[in-house]
Amino acid sequence: MQDINVEDIGEGLPLVLVHGFLGSAEMWEPQIKFFKKNFRVITPCLPGFGRSKNLKSLSDISEMAKSILNILKKKKLEKFYLLGHSMGGMIVQEMAKLVGEKIIKLVCYGTGPIGDIPGRFETMNESRKKLKKDGLKITANRIAKTWFIE
Repeated sequence: MQDINVEDIGEGLPLVLVHGFLGSAEMWEPQIKFFKKNFRVITPCLPGFGRSKNLKSLSDISEMAKSILNILKKKKLEKFYLLGHSMGGMIVQEMAKLVGEKIIKLVCYGTGPIGDIPGRFETMNESRKKLKKDGLKITANRIAKTWFIE
């Protein structure tokens, strides 16, 4: 597993915040500022995003969930609160499926239940290369097709 960037701030029961697609741990700064007074706030940057942008993006939701669970295992967390936004919501649902007994409360924000979208995840650098090669219209159509499922 790749070593991804993780912020770990505050004291108290752990609160793990998982960002969505094209996001990063930095999106949680207002929440970190608020919650660090009463919680140990843990915010990973998924591979290919934010401070982990140079790492190869993982290919599916399950791999992303396992990557975060590996971090939490290294931190020896027995119980934690878990919140995910957008794609992060799909990731935290997978985490709940794998280790539900460790989760005190689960919050899924702006998400759906389906995370198996082949070819959906790529690094920002990969997206930029495709944009340069294919142009704006083709790239916009390619990306928009991954936002909706039947």
